[in-house]
Amino acid sequence: MKKVLKLNKNKVFYIIMGVLLFSVVAATGVKLFIDFRGNDEKEVVTKKKLDSLDVYGYTLDDLDTDTYKKYFNELREVLNKDDIDYKEYASVLTKLFVTDFYTLDNKITSSDIGGEEFVHSDVVDNFKLNAGDTMYNHVKNNVYGDRTQELPEVNSVSIESTEEVKYTYNKKEYEAYKVTASWDYVKDLGYEKNGVFYLIKDNNKLNIVETN
Repeated sequence: MKKVLKLNKNKVFYIIMGVLLFSVVAATGVKLFIDFRGNDEKEVVTKKKLDSLDVYGYTLDDLDTDTYKKYFNELREVLNKDDIDYKEYASVLTKLFVTDFYTLDNKITSSDIGGEEFVHSDVVDNFKLNAGDTMYNHVKNNVYGDRTQELPEVNSVSIESTEEVKYTYNKKEYEAYKVTASWDYVKDLGYEKNGVFYLIKDNNKLNIVETN
């Protein structure tokens, strides 16, 4: 009599589940490999320094906009004078800060906060934390230069007024400047367009300590 081979139902179930699991793992592995190879072949976006005002720590890089480059050259002219006009210094520095901070289109990641080099070192960490939680919290990653998100770019900055004032910071009174500014964008996406900035004079260098 011929023997009929019978498979245990449970064994069949486990074989099928094993095959399915293997297929899923294999497909996931292939996708991860393809993604890794694809990203590995892409050129990573990095900043390259083009120029700097070393005494003050201000820099210009290849990702900065034409507007920023224009104001950077204006600042160079102001600071290269034998007798620096600090009201003019405060005005141009505010232009640079606004342009860098409110332009998001050239930022690589959400932690790439613009304008920090113009902020007083004592408050820069808090400044970056607040910016990361608000203005920059929705900026998508652009490490590989493939971001399609629409983000703002400052077109120009107008200084409405620059006033010499006294400003108390850490229980010490400083010579300071209150700068009122307004700005527009290459494309209006609904972002802020005006503000007031306070800059204190510390060792002949101006630093932003408050914005509102």
